[in-house]
Amino acid sequence: MIYRLVLAVAVMTALVGASAPALSTARADTASDTMERQLDELGAELTILVETDDATPNGDARRVVEIRLPARTYTNAGVSQLQFAERAGVGVATWTVESRKQTERLVGIPIRTTASTGRLDESGTHRLVFVLTRSDGQRILQVHRFKSQAAARRSHA
Repeated sequence: MIYRLVLAVAVMTALVGASAPALSTARADTASDTMERQLDELGAELTILVETDDATPNGDARRVVEIRLPARTYTNAGVSQLQFAERAGVGVATWTVESRKQTERLVGIPIRTTASTGRLDESGTHRLVFVLTRSDGQRILQVHRFKSQAAARRSHA
C-alpha cells in the first residue's frame, strides 16, 4: 500500500514537472497576444491621425486611448512594462513579458514621451493622449497621460 502511494506521488510530481514549461509558455503567449492586439489597434488609430490631420504647434490633433497592461495571474504572465519610443524615425512600442522584450512598429513618425509616459510599469488601464504636433519642423506624436478637464483646471489654478 505504501508503495502505491509513493508511486502515485512520484508520477504526479513528474506530470506537474513536465507540464510546467508548457504552462509558462502559454501564460507568456496570452500576455503577448493581448498587447499585440491592443497595439495593432493603436497603430491603426495613430496612422489615421497622421494621415488625416495636420500637425500644429499647439497640438490640436489628438487621440485619447486606453491601454491595459495585463496583470500576472495563474493564466497570464502579465506585462511588466510598456515603453513608447522612436527608432529609425518611426514610432514603436516595446513591452516586456517574463524578461523577454518585444517591439512593434506603430506609426511612420517619431513618438516622444514625457516623464510620466516614458515607461508604464503598473498593470491595469492607462489613459493616454497622443498629440500630433511639430518639433524643429518635423511632425511627431507626443504622448501624455490623460487629464480630465476638471483636473487640468485644478493643476493650472
